[in-house]
Amino acid sequence: MRPSKAILAARAASRANGAIGRGPVTEAGKRNSSQNAIRHGLLSKSTVLQNESGETFERLLAQHQAKLRPADDVEEGAIEEMASAFWRLRRLWTIETRLFDNCIEKRTETDERDRLAGAFSAPAAGNDLNLLDRYENKLHRMYQRSLHKFLLLRELGPENNQTNLDSDKPCGILALEA
Repeated sequence: MRPSKAILAARAASRANGAIGRGPVTEAGKRNSSQNAIRHGLLSKSTVLQNESGETFERLLAQHQAKLRPADDVEEGAIEEMASAFWRLRRLWTIETRLFDNCIEKRTETDERDRLAGAFSAPAAGNDLNLLDRYENKLHRMYQRSLHKFLLLRELGPENNQTNLDSDKPCGILALEA
């Protein structure tokens, strides 16, 4: 299936906008940008498990930042919450897939649909699916709330959304490291 004209136009516009960006220009912008590695490294350490790829998480976070272009630390915080919830949601889907794969492997039926139905009944009899469903709903709500918060901040506009202007140091938990 070919992408629609609207999608192709949006892609072209995104490429054109990306080519314009030259990074921070002001000294304050450069100071903020220089703290990105510290800020994102800390988030990665608190979100990514030891058997997961920190680089992949950093790419996910960078994609969210590129798409939403945070104006300050408050917007950045909302984006970090979104990326963390998004990452954890995908982890949950991996767990669910593995749970079903393991149950299917144990089944002896020859018809694949019977094996799948039988595999479903094992976790359904316990609490596993209810717990996964509860976590999935929680993470989805976290993502949506963070997105909503980000959009509200944007709606306020930059004149009402100036934070951390008098300091080149990060705020919040990162300030504890200083």
